[in-house]
Amino acid sequence: MATKGSLFASNLRAKKKIPPELAQTLPLPVHDKAAAESLQIEAIFTGFSIDVTHSDSIRVLCLNGGFGQGMQSRAFPACITNSRQQVRKRKRNTTTSAGVEPNSSQTLENEPLCLFLEEAFFLMHTLGILHLKDLFDNTIRPLEAFEKFRKIKKNFLACYCAYLYLKSKNWVIKSGIKFGGDFVIYVKGPQFYHASYIVLVQEMFEGKQIDSHAVDGLDFQGFNRIAETTAKDILFLEVHYPSTLDRMDNVACLAGLKDVRVAELFTKHHNYLAARNQS
Repeated sequence: MATKGSLFASNLRAKKKIPPELAQTLPLPVHDKAAAESLQIEAIFTGFSIDVTHSDSIRVLCLNGGFGQGMQSRAFPACITNSRQQVRKRKRNTTTSAGVEPNSSQTLENEPLCLFLEEAFFLMHTLGILHLKDLFDNTIRPLEAFEKFRKIKKNFLACYCAYLYLKSKNWVIKSGIKFGGDFVIYVKGPQFYHASYIVLVQEMFEGKQIDSHAVDGLDFQGFNRIAETTAKDILFLEVHYPSTLDRMDNVACLAGLKDVRVAELFTKHHNYLAARNQS
């Protein structure tokens, strides 16, 4: 995929404490074709998210690229961090309806890793290491997954193009639904820095915006207030489709990803700190 522009971060905030388990991470789980063939990760498509339950697979994805988020955790699941500390922090009443309190440590250790749609498809289509099955143990092929994801998320094609663009710049990408955006992006990972940007994706075809959720003045004011409150910046990514692309043809869309152009639109002038050079 061709890229355009350069991405910077003006408010890079390092975290004071980094868990020892997460201090050494790699950008991607696979570095060559031979490793991809030996590394196979199984996941379950629930109809909305993709869950990885095997602890070894969870460690591979979390420590190599920062993929996924714990189902009950703010970031990394308990099998990566210290589960006893997680239990002390939560202090939740996990008493069952029968009045019996289950083993909280064991519950957290079995916590699955949830992948959002774009990163799951990246692991399937680009890296080829994720094998997806449905709730009935039927295998889901990449093209079938692409069709399902587009039905679930109307702008999935544009978001996936934006995801590939951000990955090409070595950002760690998380879901931005908490902040009202499509993504939030981190330098190196959420264990090292707070998120730098709230990313909003817009679809463009022949110079015109085609998605139905265009950001007007009032929306922008709301996004800007959220960004300032959480010490982040807003980044618009415009996904420009080629005029020859048939967006209704899933096969053609996957084949034409390399021809899609992505442009950056910043909301501030002074993005002077090159995040990738400072990390």
